[in-house]
Amino acid sequence: MRDDSSTKGGGPNNKPPRRFYGWTIIAVVSLVSFAGGVETNPILGVFQEPITHEFGWTRAMFTLPMALGTFAGGLAAIFMGPIMDRYGGRWVMTVAVIIMGAIFIAMGMMHSLWQYFILQFLGRTLVASTFFLIVGVIIPKWFIAKRGRAIGIASLGQRLGHAAYPVIIGWVLVISGWRAASIALGISVWVVALLPSALLLRRRPEDIGQHPDGRIPDLRSTGAPGSAPPPAEEVSFSRKQALRTPAFYFLLGALATQSFVATGINFHWYSYFTGNGVSTSATVASLAIAPLMGMPATILTGFVVEKVAPQFVLASAYLLTASSIVVLLFVHSTPMAILFGIMYGTAAGIQITNNQVIWADFFGRHSIGAIRGLISPVQMFTNALGPFAAALWFDQTGGYRGIFAIGIALLIGAAALSASARKPVLKAAPSTTTKSHQD
Repeated sequence: MRDDSSTKGGGPNNKPPRRFYGWTIIAVVSLVSFAGGVETNPILGVFQEPITHEFGWTRAMFTLPMALGTFAGGLAAIFMGPIMDRYGGRWVMTVAVIIMGAIFIAMGMMHSLWQYFILQFLGRTLVASTFFLIVGVIIPKWFIAKRGRAIGIASLGQRLGHAAYPVIIGWVLVISGWRAASIALGISVWVVALLPSALLLRRRPEDIGQHPDGRIPDLRSTGAPGSAPPPAEEVSFSRKQALRTPAFYFLLGALATQSFVATGINFHWYSYFTGNGVSTSATVASLAIAPLMGMPATILTGFVVEKVAPQFVLASAYLLTASSIVVLLFVHSTPMAILFGIMYGTAAGIQITNNQVIWADFFGRHSIGAIRGLISPVQMFTNALGPFAAALWFDQTGGYRGIFAIGIALLIGAAALSASARKPVLKAAPSTTTKSHQD
């Protein structure tokens, strides 16, 4: 069922509500992103030590279903992106929230490898095909001129989840063990995101008689002397048109490379630090301080990319991440752990906003779900490969330093790819509001 039903106070043929509903959409997407953080690498990595210790699994065994599920979710996103374009995210995300909560509750009750494998395969498939898409697909449809700041604010939910959940898990682990921690996470997903998803998500502003950024075109296009010209609708590429541009492949290569490096670090962060003699409390503090530092960077970047070419901001973030990994290689104490968290978290905050903004800015909003769906299989493949490659490296060498050092060189390459991208131009765009979103 399409998410274009009218809400109280507005409809396509009625006077638009005074308050722009896009700000409500930002709040809902932020809450859903917070809840989806339970199935991300920094959170799952906290469970690695207690679960592998209890069952006697290798780290490669622990990460394998996540790797396979992540890639499967990337493939599923090819179909989910266009579905979100056409029908919106309301019922997609409501169902996803219900299933995600159930997965973590069930994980707290598992007793064998096959149960864990199925649950984590489903969890990663779900998060990669739905939760990872919502900020970059839903928010751009509601904002154009203010897109950067809107995405920056909406992205705070994920950063808050990355900050809060390790602290919660660490506290519950000490008191009641990993099973109770997993069940608590599942319940939290339902509490935080279920009702907002079901009741408040809408597809796009036009469905409720509004316009992107809350503008009122009919009041600005009267033609009277001295009146402001109507704001132009941005040009939107179709999926096929985007595939013909060099920028698509430059950005995809940069994003896929960064994803491989970052997910390997995120997942093994906890194990690497504690294995290097850093205390559990200092490790949790480092995990928590990174997203806290990323929050102001996330918002500030939203304003910056409204004025500065996002590909150059993104390249600088990749270089800052590479610098933080140099610090990571020498982490053996609390001060170094905190320093890494500050540098890495700041860079991640810049990337989170930029990675969502740049695709919509380069290719427009009408087919953004379909375009992001094309990106997802490649990104999710490297996302899946990062933690698994690091686990194999550890199982073979007994450490992570070599694989992390390789990441420095890869990120320098990603920065070069990003800086080389140029915003594409449609030489002949017949009708950006009709044909542009048809494939």
